[in-house]
Amino acid sequence: MLTALIDKAAGVALNKVDELTDKLNEVTANGGVGLTAALAGGQAYLQGNNPLWAAAKAGFSALSAWAKAGLILALVLAAVLGLVLVAVLLLAIIVWAIIAAIRAAAR
Repeated sequence: MLTALIDKAAGVALNKVDELTDKLNEVTANGGVGLTAALAGGQAYLQGNNPLWAAAKAGFSALSAWAKAGLILALVLAAVLGLVLVAVLLLAIIVWAIIAAIRAAAR
């Protein structure tokens, strides 16, 4: 009877270990961008390389094609809007200088 109880307990323990192994394999295979980037950053750190650069490269390469396209589009849009913002600020400074010159000449 004791042997049967030990066998049953060992079987339950083995099933739990198998479940945990399956979950860890799933996380490793489908960990996503964050896990891929973190693992690459840690590996680069251990090798003496820049972990931020390695994590960024690994994270970008783990993205889907649509996500990469969206990220590139967002970066291009940010660059264009940044140039527009600089142009508007320069125009505002020019208008302010013209108004200041007119007011100074009127006195």
